[in-house]
Amino acid sequence: MATGTSDTPHQPLDPYARLAHLLRTPAPDSETLLDRVYEELLARESHAYAAGWSDALAAVHRIRRRNP
Repeated sequence: MATGTSDTPHQPLDPYARLAHLLRTPAPDSETLLDRVYEELLARESHAYAAGWSDALAAVHRIRRRNP
C-alpha cells in the first residue's frame, strides 16, 4: 500500500503544507491518492507516538530526581 511518497525530494516540511501538497499533486487514481494520504497520516501518528513517549520518559526522570 505504501507509495514511497515520503521519500520523494522537494516536499514541504510544514505538516499542513505537506498534506495540501499531497492533495494537490495529481494521482493516477483515487486509490493512489488515498495511499499517499494514509502514508502521511501514519508518519504523523508515529511521530506523535514517539513524542508522547519522550514526554512521558522526561516526566518520569523529573519525578525520580525530586524523589530519590
